[in-house]
Amino acid sequence: MVAYVVHTKMMASGDHEVHVEGCEWCPPDEQLCKVGEFDSSEQAFEAAKKMYPEANGCHLCLPEHYDLS
Repeated sequence: MVAYVVHTKMMASGDHEVHVEGCEWCPPDEQLCKVGEFDSSEQAFEAAKKMYPEANGCHLCLPEHYDLS
């Protein structure tokens, strides 16, 4: 299982970025909220979107969930 976190501060683009825990692009720990541990990034995103509907993936660690729109 992989641990996922979400940035609690909204980005300039209006989204909250989701990261794999330990990603080099993660903001400081005090700006992160644990999403949980999941078997797949799809499960993690489902959970993150319940917390922050505008969740978006990190372009580095979760490129399959990164959306520029």
